[in-house]
Amino acid sequence: MGKVKSAIITALLVAAIVVLALFATISVPELPGSNGIDRYNSFITNINLGADLSGEASATLYPAGVISESDYRRAVYGNADKQQEYEEKYVRKNGFYIDKEKLGEDDGAAFAASVKADAEVLSDRFSEKEYSSYSVSVVNGYAIKITVPTGFTYAEYREYMTAGNSSKISDISHAVTYLMADGGLKLWSSQTYEDGKSLYFEKEENAFNGFFKGARAFKAGDVNALEIELTAAGVSVFNDAVSESDGYLYIGKTPMGLSFTSGQSVSDKLTFQVNGSFGVAKDYAIAIDSVAKGKMLVNAYNDSDESTSPVILTKTPAYGKYAAIYFGAFALAVILAAAFLPVIKYKKLGLVNAIMVAAYAVSLVTAIFLTGVELTVAGLFTALLPLAVMCFSNFFTFEGVRRETEVGRVYATAVKTGYKRTLFGILDLHVILILASVIMTLVGVGELAACGLIFLIGSIASYVLYWLTRFMWYVLSSNVSDKNAFCGFKREAEDDE
Repeated sequence: MGKVKSAIITALLVAAIVVLALFATISVPELPGSNGIDRYNSFITNINLGADLSGEASATLYPAGVISESDYRRAVYGNADKQQEYEEKYVRKNGFYIDKEKLGEDDGAAFAASVKADAEVLSDRFSEKEYSSYSVSVVNGYAIKITVPTGFTYAEYREYMTAGNSSKISDISHAVTYLMADGGLKLWSSQTYEDGKSLYFEKEENAFNGFFKGARAFKAGDVNALEIELTAAGVSVFNDAVSESDGYLYIGKTPMGLSFTSGQSVSDKLTFQVNGSFGVAKDYAIAIDSVAKGKMLVNAYNDSDESTSPVILTKTPAYGKYAAIYFGAFALAVILAAAFLPVIKYKKLGLVNAIMVAAYAVSLVTAIFLTGVELTVAGLFTALLPLAVMCFSNFFTFEGVRRETEVGRVYATAVKTGYKRTLFGILDLHVILILASVIMTLVGVGELAACGLIFLIGSIASYVLYWLTRFMWYVLSSNVSDKNAFCGFKREAEDDE
């Protein structure tokens, strides 16, 4: 290969990496004269961050008959009649004010047990959301606290976007609202619960639970959709129910936003287009599927006059407000060290390795952004492991070639033999890593599954770039004048042994 061709190939590769790196790492604020065009946020600032990098969101759910001390004081403040009414109705227990009727003769033991059972159901429902981390815990026996990652991107966290982080908070609020829906599935005659009635002829509260097999959310192109599978009995009941009236699906008193037109013929599967994000469709599917399988909440939450709708509170990351910057700087330092330190020992080969390190970094950032996987601190360290493997693979092969050169082989033979003798070790290493990452992704949940996917992407990139390193070695060395001393690989003898 001639010098011109070598220069062109090298320039094209470097240019491609630089262009991708600009899109991946450089954000552009709104500039004067841009006619109000929004800021461009780079790939890296649009990666969803876990709770340890962008904070947590939480909501406390109060069952009907339980109010917080602050709500109690707010209700009775300056109102003597209300205060007397509340003093007669509520008793203070475990930091809450609880309706005396709810406590019953066992002093609230059965009530607390029902709240605990509801927390288990909610935990099952939230596990289906596939957050990198979450918790559902009972607070002082009579309330439930739900904590999930905010899922902010860095741009949203620092409010570099027009909508700020409100969309993610809205998604979390929607999830809490619909996943805490209590009671059974109902087919109702009105979009407003108070104005409607049951369309099932027996009018039983949970009549439809035996008629559903389950539900799932899916994407059809750019459309978010929901599919509900019915039993044979369910198909018959639905067709009878909506033969002369429109119908609306509810869980307890919570509308699912799914309607049936009068006279509509229902098959074994119902498919609906969902207005909103895929997360919205998944909330509906999780709630319906849970109830269809008999997992229902016993108590109604935040449903009384005294309680308010769930309030979503956010908390700064455990590592501090600038956790994303600190860990990002650490990752950058590791990448720069991996890129430039080998240049000292391997000269041009070290420069080839530096190009591969840059290619690995931008390709992984792009892949994480495109897949939408949530990046945590553990995920960040997981992303650096395949980088170390790639560098190790290159250095292991470089040293193999050096050994072949030192025993007297000419340069071309030394390279071919060195790669041949290290190939199976490098291949075995990457096969093991890819298999381990696939197992983590398929078997793990939450953060473990996210780390597994990052590890899989990184391991594949490591192996591909290992062979690209070989190609670039060929490109750069094709016109070296002294091939017996290329990159410091000095041949001790003139002829092959």
